[in-house]
Amino acid sequence: MEEFFRSYGFGLFPFETIYFDKKGAHFLYEHFVRFKRAFWILGLRFDLEFEKFKETLERYIACCGKDYGGVRILYVDGNLILEQKEIRYSKELFQKGFELKIARTRKDKANILNYIKTTNIGVNLIEEKSAKRKGFDSCLFLNQDDFICEAAFANIFFRKDKVIYTPHVLCGLLPGVVRKQVIRVSEKLGYMVKKAYLKIEDIKNMDECFITSSIAGIFPVLRIENIEFKQRSFAEYLVSIETFNRPWVC
Repeated sequence: MEEFFRSYGFGLFPFETIYFDKKGAHFLYEHFVRFKRAFWILGLRFDLEFEKFKETLERYIACCGKDYGGVRILYVDGNLILEQKEIRYSKELFQKGFELKIARTRKDKANILNYIKTTNIGVNLIEEKSAKRKGFDSCLFLNQDDFICEAAFANIFFRKDKVIYTPHVLCGLLPGVVRKQVIRVSEKLGYMVKKAYLKIEDIKNMDECFITSSIAGIFPVLRIENIEFKQRSFAEYLVSIETFNRPWVC
């Protein structure tokens, strides 16, 4: 009970969100490792073995009876808690591309909670709701030094010619599972990947922009406020790769 009030009682529930399709859960082991790391950082007990994690998730997915979807996973008092995550992406939205508003709140690069996935994400929800009220799809966070961090629930990438840019993790962002895969695939394709400290003025001449998350996979960005991105060729190539493909890709 004391541990509950010290951690869980303040919204510090580590969780993972995992995408699945007919072939099973995507990047399951990578999600497990990040899940375990969050418990270690918070000093919380974690006795779960990967095989139990895998078995429970696969059984849950089988019971869902869906061709694809998302699952949110928590681990509380030795028990796994699973629930389906609503999918908000569509073919229409993919065709249009995400529109992002710069959040008023700044991320603190020294805040450890920015680097792990917990339910302590109220500011993300508030800022995204604010962006939606103003006609955007989500928001983009900067840190206290005005460096670009991440979208409300996704990492972000930019491309200029054969160079891929993504904010350095030390800007204060969650190191996403799909982010890591995109970096690996991009380098394999012969692109130079720079984990960079980017300000808004640095992205004005980028060719394209896209966000990544476990559920969205790869999603093109149409604009960040008044900065528009005319191209989406690299994002569209990535989503042609089976592991990044989603039903709303068109």
